[in-house]
Amino acid sequence: MKELVRLTKKLVQLTRELVRLMRTELLKMRRTFLYGMHIGAPVLGSLIFVLYYSVSGWNEIAQISGFVEIIGIALPFAVSLVCAGNVGLEEENHFQTFLGCAVHKWNAFLAKWLTLLGMCFLTVLAAVLLFGAGFRWGIEKTGLPFADYSILAVTLCAGSAPLYLEHLFLNLRFTKSVSLSVGVAQFLLSSLFLTGLGDGRWQFFPCTWSSRGVLEVLTYMTKRELKDVLAVEMRNSLVICVLLLTVVYAIIRARFHFYEGRQCND
Repeated sequence: MKELVRLTKKLVQLTRELVRLMRTELLKMRRTFLYGMHIGAPVLGSLIFVLYYSVSGWNEIAQISGFVEIIGIALPFAVSLVCAGNVGLEEENHFQTFLGCAVHKWNAFLAKWLTLLGMCFLTVLAAVLLFGAGFRWGIEKTGLPFADYSILAVTLCAGSAPLYLEHLFLNLRFTKSVSLSVGVAQFLLSSLFLTGLGDGRWQFFPCTWSSRGVLEVLTYMTKRELKDVLAVEMRNSLVICVLLLTVVYAIIRARFHFYEGRQCND
């Protein structure tokens, strides 16, 4: 009983520290380009696509597919840019605040990951819902039930979870140029894997999870005759993705245990 009480108290302390660190992350980014980017990108992106689709001759499902695929393709580079901007704030004080403000060092990393992932979710959700509203009521195209757009947004954001892990670690361990270069390579790979090249392989490349995953979900929503086959494929893909995310998380956590900062000259 005493051991259970001790573990409960420790869990409460860890949770309180994590929440405090997440609030600190939000305050750090208050006067940076990151807030403007997360607010402006969904509004501008959805507006451009709705205006273009108002005169485009594509069928409705192809138009929706094109929009969400573009978001999925762009996410790897966007994530590398956001992580570079966030970690750049730590470089200003040579990582002293980052490494010294947390009792448990991993909580500092976890707070960054969860905060940026939460901002990504809100941004992607806003972009997809604004597009869905403009598509449905602005240019009066049916496309999908409006509730389905939120499922597409969740799929896109879930696929970006390993990207934030990778690029936060790359920026902390190396320099932003390394992270941005990897982001460009992942951007190209996510584009290529939308073709037949990605069939049966995309699950093993986390940078393609958003672009290819949202395509799989959209196909499942719109092609009723293939639902049984697609349901099995999606379930198998989900298992692989969860296992691979767990492996990535475990590797980065193990490596971060020995992290003591780096030189701050890019």
